[in-house]
Amino acid sequence: MVAGRTKVLERRNRKPWSSSVGVNHGQAGRALAWFVVIAPTILALLPAGIAPGAAGSGQADPAEQALGTIRACLSRLPPPWPEAWQREYVDTVREVIGSHQDAAQYAARLEIVRKGFPPYWESLQKGRERSLFEVHRAEIRWYVESLMSADLPGPDKRQKLRDQYRALMDYAAASLLTQFPFLDPNAVQTAKADYLGECYRNIESPLLPIFLHPLSEDQVGQLKERWHALRYARVDLWRQLGGGRKESGARGDAPSGKTHPDYLLTQRSLGQLRGQLWSLVAPPPNYYRSAVTRDVEAQKQRFRSMSEARIQEGRLGGAVVQTEYLSFLLAALLETSKDPEKGVDE
Repeated sequence: MVAGRTKVLERRNRKPWSSSVGVNHGQAGRALAWFVVIAPTILALLPAGIAPGAAGSGQADPAEQALGTIRACLSRLPPPWPEAWQREYVDTVREVIGSHQDAAQYAARLEIVRKGFPPYWESLQKGRERSLFEVHRAEIRWYVESLMSADLPGPDKRQKLRDQYRALMDYAAASLLTQFPFLDPNAVQTAKADYLGECYRNIESPLLPIFLHPLSEDQVGQLKERWHALRYARVDLWRQLGGGRKESGARGDAPSGKTHPDYLLTQRSLGQLRGQLWSLVAPPPNYYRSAVTRDVEAQKQRFRSMSEARIQEGRLGGAVVQTEYLSFLLAALLETSKDPEKGVDE
């Protein structure tokens, strides 16, 4: 009797959901087995540019981030190129990136493209000529190919490169003040500091090939020799900026800051030194040279066309003047041929 009551109490105290636990475990097992079967199919259907780990985390593909930054720069108003040219430019970068997907530090290289492209884009001389566009397209191909294939500099190499650039800029600024002792030292130092700051930014995001590796001692020596050889070119720069002319007007109207001639002379002189860096450290590939050659020929052709148009315009203008002059003479002859008394022709 007691045993029977005990069984009844056990049935009453049993939790209502306890009987379904076995069923729930069975459903979970079947779901897990089903997911294992279809998971490869789901992964195969993911877009090629999305990594499996990034699909659920919402992280963008590094390549698409870099290309998105380039597209944003190209589309800023007013856009310098037609949309078709912009797509060509982006596709050029995409092809280079796609051919180096197995490169070490792949994401770090793409981050350099993303950070380094906006200041590079701002520094370009843009135009709507197709030949100039081809130069820019070849240039970005060259830069990205160099970046994707070179060894990225570590902290030690970046610091060495900073020290080398600082020493070179100090040497150039001191030499400039020796060559032109009448320059304002403050303007020269300000220009040097601004230029060096730009170099430091490029070293941190070395999209340009000349900032990828430290210089050798031999290269530093050659740069100093070339700087000395450019002293006459710096005299031409000084004259172009108004050097040697007598100051006119009130002193308060004189340019200052980044428009001061001494500042501009320093900046452009340091730019000449940077040009020597390119030829010494990172000579351009043949496809870039070919694009530049075609652009130069196109510019010559445009200049010839403009000159011929001016000549034709001058000839036409001379012909008009000559015709008007002859008309004036004819009218004068007709007037003098009239009888002054009768007012009729003789």
